[in-house]
Amino acid sequence: MNCYPKNYILVIAEKSKAAKKIAEALSDKPTTCKKYSVSYWVINYKGKVNVVAPAAGHLFNLYGDSSFPIFSMDWKPLWEIDDSAKYTKKYYNLLKDLSKYAIEYINACDYDIEGSVIGYMIIKHFGDLKKAKRMKFSALTKQDIQKAYSNLSPLDYNMINAGIARHKVDWIWGINVSRALMLAVSSVTKKRVTLSAGRVQSPTLIHVVENEIARELYIPLPVYRVSVKIKIGNETFSLSLNRTFEYKEEAQEFANKIKKSRAVVDEVRIEEKSLTRPSPFNLGDLQAEAGRILGYSPYYVERLAEELYLDGLISYPRTNSQKIPPSVDVKSIVNGLEANFKNLVGLVRNITKGEYIVRQGSKDDPAHPAIYPTGNRITEKLGIRQYKLFELITRRFLASISRDAIMITQKIIIRFKDVDISDEITRQKIKFKGWLLLYPYHSVKDEELLDVKEGEEVKIESVSVKMDLAKPDVKRYNKVQLLKWMETSNLGTEATRGKIIETLFNRKYLSQKRGTIYPTSLGIVIVEVLKDYFKDLTSIELTSKMEEKLNEILDGKETVEGVVAETINTLKIYLDNYNKYKDQIGIKLAKILGLMKYKKCKFCDLEAEYDNLCKYHYNAYMKLKETLKVWKERTKLEDKDILKKIYSSKTTGKYIKDIISEMM
Repeated sequence: MNCYPKNYILVIAEKSKAAKKIAEALSDKPTTCKKYSVSYWVINYKGKVNVVAPAAGHLFNLYGDSSFPIFSMDWKPLWEIDDSAKYTKKYYNLLKDLSKYAIEYINACDYDIEGSVIGYMIIKHFGDLKKAKRMKFSALTKQDIQKAYSNLSPLDYNMINAGIARHKVDWIWGINVSRALMLAVSSVTKKRVTLSAGRVQSPTLIHVVENEIARELYIPLPVYRVSVKIKIGNETFSLSLNRTFEYKEEAQEFANKIKKSRAVVDEVRIEEKSLTRPSPFNLGDLQAEAGRILGYSPYYVERLAEELYLDGLISYPRTNSQKIPPSVDVKSIVNGLEANFKNLVGLVRNITKGEYIVRQGSKDDPAHPAIYPTGNRITEKLGIRQYKLFELITRRFLASISRDAIMITQKIIIRFKDVDISDEITRQKIKFKGWLLLYPYHSVKDEELLDVKEGEEVKIESVSVKMDLAKPDVKRYNKVQLLKWMETSNLGTEATRGKIIETLFNRKYLSQKRGTIYPTSLGIVIVEVLKDYFKDLTSIELTSKMEEKLNEILDGKETVEGVVAETINTLKIYLDNYNKYKDQIGIKLAKILGLMKYKKCKFCDLEAEYDNLCKYHYNAYMKLKETLKVWKERTKLEDKDILKKIYSSKTTGKYIKDIISEMM
């Protein structure tokens, strides 16, 4: 066909791979054309000429002048306002040219908020919104694409408005608070540095810093436990009796009673239970499991999953759903997977006898089903990391349509008669492996059950008292755990959380050691500034509430104008008073950035505030003094021995260890 037709339907895809898949699904022989070094395709589908052309993600973004504060903005071509996005100019020019002779427009970008905005902006600037339709699909397969083309709908204005509102709210919030930080530094140093804050980014950073400071100030307290070794048959078991004592004398008194007591089998319970198979992945679950099993970061998982989607191997990954609707032909998918996963398909057929019942999860997404393999054969060589993720998604899908495992659980209650306390021994045997054969990443014990009867006396082999150190309630995060915290706190979306975490690392607010996240000195000072001068603005509660407002636009309960106006009014409360504190903020930031001299803490890069100590090390010193009294009362040990025990504990925080090292 002619590469320069007229009077055609312009189908706009989000990326080049997607455009090619759409063209090939709608025509056996699409004509490949090229302009501005970008490929597009001309096809004849059901007697109508279609031109399928790609964008490169967003071609437009918000822009405002350099004033502060700033609340007015316009949409501008991305290549004009962002030097790193110059490559988008050729896609911009192509779609601008192709729109001139189009008589109808189809937004075939990804069916999510961002895809809706991408297509809408292109049609608004280059075409005619009155002649526009929306194409909705969840997988880039021939069947899904043809079905979507045959069921076009009007533009999804609720999603468009929700996307536009999110862009505007994030832009207004981010640019004003970021400029407030940068202008403060500039006002006291006359130097320009790049600092950033974000509506979701900042409360996430604050949580990490607060969590880490609490962890670094942790001092374990001594507790005493009574450990009892008993013998059943030829096996020895250690019981801790689930009791702790603050003082050794109390623990020893209890231990003496146990020694004189009789231990009997009070009850034996044997139950057959199902170990429920997992539901298919949503994006958050996939990021969590790929992090745990493969060691991939959340953002990397999202990028790899998008590549698999564009290759037509999996359904759309940015979904919150754990459900697969009846419209998805599960049997055909299983048949298709046999080409690449013959052994796994053989297993699932053997387990299910060919009857596939999806284990539906509780979470849903109105736009897309859970992530599933499409059944398409791998036609292009995948990188090893791509293949591992694809295999993980396939195994999870097959496990979800498999059968529940069956476990036999034996619970043996051991009662110590004279002290009237009991403990429990649990054994577990797998009767039917089911889905565990397909998804072998779930740790399940498979043990022989004990031959024991109720009323049987049990031999007590030994009773001992041991000092233990209490464990901290606060745990450090890895990237997957932080993403899960963001999800439960209603911060960000499936599509943004991973990228926000990476941004915090790129800004050098966070660092990573052996997979664990730590805030940098700059990150800590940024948080101090945000909490001292922009407190409510950066709260989790306010950010979560704004997420709810943005979601209400999707339901038509809120308007773009209303949500943006609320954001502006909230910001004005803080920005109107900004000049009172600008120099204080600037001096604080300039010091940690190395732009002004200051007296450092003897242990870290933070500013010394008390006796050559930053406030965190000073707090550590004061806390250690108080905790030593508790240790002394409980253990009767000398200070030097107590300090050695605290210092040697893995749970003791770094601020505490720094102080102890000085004292010792």
